[in-house]
Amino acid sequence: MANVRASTPDAHLPASAAEGSGRAAIGVFSISDAVGAEVRGVDLREELDAATIEVIHRAWLDHGVILFRDQHLSAGDLVRFSRCFGELDLGPTMAWQAADQEFPEIFIISNVMENGHPIGFLGNQEADWHTDMSHTAIPPKASTLYALEVPADGSGHTGFMNMYKVYEVLPSPLRSRLEGLHMKHDPAHTLQGELRDGFTAESFEDLEAAEGPVHPLVRTHPESGRKALYLGRERNGVYRAARILGMARAESDRLLDELWCVVRQEQYAWYHTWRVGDYVMWDNRCVMHRRESFSADLRRVMHRTQIRDNVAPA
Repeated sequence: MANVRASTPDAHLPASAAEGSGRAAIGVFSISDAVGAEVRGVDLREELDAATIEVIHRAWLDHGVILFRDQHLSAGDLVRFSRCFGELDLGPTMAWQAADQEFPEIFIISNVMENGHPIGFLGNQEADWHTDMSHTAIPPKASTLYALEVPADGSGHTGFMNMYKVYEVLPSPLRSRLEGLHMKHDPAHTLQGELRDGFTAESFEDLEAAEGPVHPLVRTHPESGRKALYLGRERNGVYRAARILGMARAESDRLLDELWCVVRQEQYAWYHTWRVGDYVMWDNRCVMHRRESFSADLRRVMHRTQIRDNVAPA
């Protein structure tokens, strides 16, 4: 199937439903055949009971991405709800972000400038397909975004890709070839190819010899037991963001090119058009995502949290 550019959850039957204590039924509506579900009947400002959290957790595991529309969350609400699914990690360091802010767990994604300084990270440029924080030893299991301001023209879509299905669509001989392979991921560069503090570009020309975390090319989800292709990122500027261990660089590049070619067909992708009040949480262990660019003249402000995992990819 082709990728899905807009969500039409009203056209899908509820994937599941449950009664919260004293609450109306929660509806879980499939957004696309590729990935994602909309959860309805929940106000994330409320203290949710265990049964409601379990329905949400199951929807997240089953669909990879869950969407809540028309939320009105304070920073405290966002942190409290995110913690229902695990301890929170701090986002990537921003040198200009106040160290004493009330909720340091919130990472601001924005292109807005105030008094000549950015209030957030990532600007308005494209962010290519990637898995969050794959350059760390234990990447977060989930990432969340809450929309405070979005471009008036609807641009700045976020795409999500089901990496279970990408793995399963690979030819059987190729899947067999991937078993047992591991990749070293580059911790030196950002998604945009900028060098992080404390690293030199020259030391990462040979990624196999450099420092960096090693993750399996095919990981098994610790909760679902399903296998997903785990690529991390394709490139950081001119450098490969990962290299398969035990292969010459040319052989590693050829295999990765073959896999990224499948990713770029976007056969199992869905693109979300943001509205103010949208809250989205995705499973970093089986979903990749990207963001389309948008005009620098349009404001976009998102609050992000990331939920800590307690096991390394395996």
